[in-house]
Amino acid sequence: KFFHSNSSRKRKSLHLTMSLRVKANMRIKATGAMGTIKMENGHAAKIGDSWYHQDDLEVLPNMGSGPYHARFQQTMLRIKDPRVSVPFYEKHFGMKLIHWICFPEWKFTVYFLERPREGQHTPPCSMEKTGVENERYLNNMAGATIELTHNHGAETDANFKVWNGNTGGDADGELKSDEPKFRGFGHIAFNCDDVYDACAKLEAAGVKFRKKPDEGRMKGLAFALDPDGYWVEIVRRVKLGWPEYYNLSQTMMRVKDGPATARFYEKYFGMTVLRQMDMPQYKFTNYFLASVEPHELEAAMPLDPEERHAGGLNPVRPNSLTKVLWNVCLELTWNHGTEKDPNFKVHDGNAPPQGFGHIGFLVDNLEKMCAEMEADGVKMKKRPQDGNMRGIAFVYDPNDYWIELIDRKASFAGICSNY
Repeated sequence: KFFHSNSSRKRKSLHLTMSLRVKANMRIKATGAMGTIKMENGHAAKIGDSWYHQDDLEVLPNMGSGPYHARFQQTMLRIKDPRVSVPFYEKHFGMKLIHWICFPEWKFTVYFLERPREGQHTPPCSMEKTGVENERYLNNMAGATIELTHNHGAETDANFKVWNGNTGGDADGELKSDEPKFRGFGHIAFNCDDVYDACAKLEAAGVKFRKKPDEGRMKGLAFALDPDGYWVEIVRRVKLGWPEYYNLSQTMMRVKDGPATARFYEKYFGMTVLRQMDMPQYKFTNYFLASVEPHELEAAMPLDPEERHAGGLNPVRPNSLTKVLWNVCLELTWNHGTEKDPNFKVHDGNAPPQGFGHIGFLVDNLEKMCAEMEADGVKMKKRPQDGNMRGIAFVYDPNDYWIELIDRKASFAGICSNY
């Protein structure tokens, strides 16, 4: 009995010691604070400026970064008909329906699609059946989804049409319109090895285009149109021999103040600016941010053919990290001078005309996160305790875009009608 007990302790100690690796994400049990291991000596780890015994730490099983262990997880788009839009993304871009949630009380259903890696296990899901296992997968995933929101009855409403984000008073030519005054969301994107081959396949399958690869001044990239008219950018990635024809790669949003918005996502969501692409001749800058853990970034850097990253990541230097990472990027487009214009305000997509709704992050300790963000001056749309939907919250970013915060422990079982 004594030997068995001692062996159990040894096995437990070995398990914990193996978990103490530099750059691993940990939670400090006493305070709930999260951090990354800077140093370890086999039985203790340094997080921040302090050392903690392994028994005082808990390994965080999910991928995340920043003070709240956040991971970019979703982009929400309103759609007319899920029986059209879901198959479109499955057939043409290799996406997979991983979960859906029906709220008949509020007359809407949300559908989540992911482009998983080949061989990656996802719980079975169909347009007819999903369940708690799917929800658990969705709320603990490392990848990202598009969330298609269907307001019941839209599919039979002849007048229903979404706003694709690219028409407005600040647009040019045929895209110029009275409403909204300023644009906001722009597009989602998929990367592939060969843009020309991809577009030929899409065109042969009947997919419509806003821009083909050789049209316009920007050669080699294209914009397809989904069934609701949303723009889907097709971008060339670095050829790494991936078996997946496409990977979901970005969500683009126009912002009023690029540097301030980038700092916001770095501070509260632990996002990393991979690339700051300054285009002074065209008076705009694109910031590409990703939820990326240190070990993911370290693995990606040697694959970058454009920059060696000898001194570490410098986002101002041209690089191809967005084309070698599987992680989905948030692309912030800043037109220079809007930060000084008191009348400029992006359209968030939730006031008419509607289309794009929000982006979302998985987080740990939602209540603590919201309390600290609000105390720091971040505006709240919905606190965790508000309404019937617990386990989620909404905050505003500096442009008043909605950001959904989803607690990894959240569940709508018993609130929704389908599980």
